[in-house]
Amino acid sequence: MVGKRTFTGWPFLQEGLVVAVSDSLFKYEKMGVVPGSPPKIISNPHAPHGLGHWKMKAERTETFYSKKLGVIMGSVDVLVHVRPLTGLKRLDTGAFVKDYESADKEIEQAVQMTLSEVASEDPRFAEKDAPPLSEEFPEGSKIFFLGEHAYGVAAQVSGTTESALSVILAFFPSDKTENDKFKDIVRNRVSAKYFPSFKVAEMVGLSGRALGKITSSFMVITSNGQKTNIGLSLKFEAKALKVIDYSRKDGRFWEFSEKAIELIRDYKVRRTDYNGPVNRL
Repeated sequence: MVGKRTFTGWPFLQEGLVVAVSDSLFKYEKMGVVPGSPPKIISNPHAPHGLGHWKMKAERTETFYSKKLGVIMGSVDVLVHVRPLTGLKRLDTGAFVKDYESADKEIEQAVQMTLSEVASEDPRFAEKDAPPLSEEFPEGSKIFFLGEHAYGVAAQVSGTTESALSVILAFFPSDKTENDKFKDIVRNRVSAKYFPSFKVAEMVGLSGRALGKITSSFMVITSNGQKTNIGLSLKFEAKALKVIDYSRKDGRFWEFSEKAIELIRDYKVRRTDYNGPVNRL
């Protein structure tokens, strides 16, 4: 049974993969003994405390079926260790194969309550070979190009072979120019000194909470009932976004550059109408 599929959870059957079988003394599982050779079924004796644990699981299984489901299964002498089926996963080749739970979600089932096959299997979980590229990507279909050149650009399929696609990229030279300019700015910028937020709060004379408010989006309602953002928008916690040369995040904490500190000081001077409430946050 080890290494083969089974169906557990009678009467509501669910497919799973048998990874081991155990009795009151041993656990039988498939393991590689010699590197390079096929794995073999190895019997591993239970640890001293595992003997009682196995008996408890066997009795619990028998009690569940007899008390909850009204099924007399007899004594449980063998348990089957099963990893339930989660669905299908797609391989790099395009084929769909069955995917099973990890070891921490393994379940034990009495062998007499398992089935090796069923009359009608769920077609949603049938394994499939990789479809032809012409079927997967019909000519004229819209895709996103994930190659090294122009990564993420929209494209259209212009033709297919057995193993490759021909595509037309929706690429604009101006995009590349803008990206190159941005890279140059990042590469050539002067290395700035950054300070942790609590230190910045001391330097500008604000509480930590006030600093956090004004350096992000700070919405207020004006006298005419309109919502206005009077924050500096130097950081975006929810999206984990920063402003180059002004802010960055080191682990859980935000840091601000000297340019950001000057901006915050200027903000305090210019926003005199909001200065009082901000300081009291």
